[in-house]
Amino acid sequence: MKINNIIFPSYNSSDGLSVDIFIAGCNREPKCKNCYNPTLWDFNNGDECNFKELSMWLFMKAEYYDNICILGGEPLDQKDLLELLKVIYKIKPIWLYTSYELNEIPKEIKQYCDYIKTGRYIEELKTEDNIQEGIKLVSSNQRINQKGVEF
Repeated sequence: MKINNIIFPSYNSSDGLSVDIFIAGCNREPKCKNCYNPTLWDFNNGDECNFKELSMWLFMKAEYYDNICILGGEPLDQKDLLELLKVIYKIKPIWLYTSYELNEIPKEIKQYCDYIKTGRYIEELKTEDNIQEGIKLVSSNQRINQKGVEF
């Protein structure tokens, strides 16, 4: 798994201050028209993730942020996503951003996530007023799903 970028602090991806981890690679076809991160379609656009180092860094900085957000590319297209989630899930609540629908997400992935943003970006459904859990979603088909409520 390749990490393209880590943004800290981030105020845009969760209901608090977060660490945003952008994962490289997206297999979705067709690609989302006017995708926010087309450079992250390429699975080689980043640095190899060292799970132990990343989890140690996240743990050491944990008092300074509220959530960990995993975005992409498409995180569910990563063969090592489950391994990453297992390493970091006890540190802080996890927000997973995916273009897949909730019923397409494997149960073993869901068990490590506290919130999952679902739904492709569909330009024809672009909206300015789709706000859930304090997060602005960019197309009306997208949803924030909370563990224990929706899954």
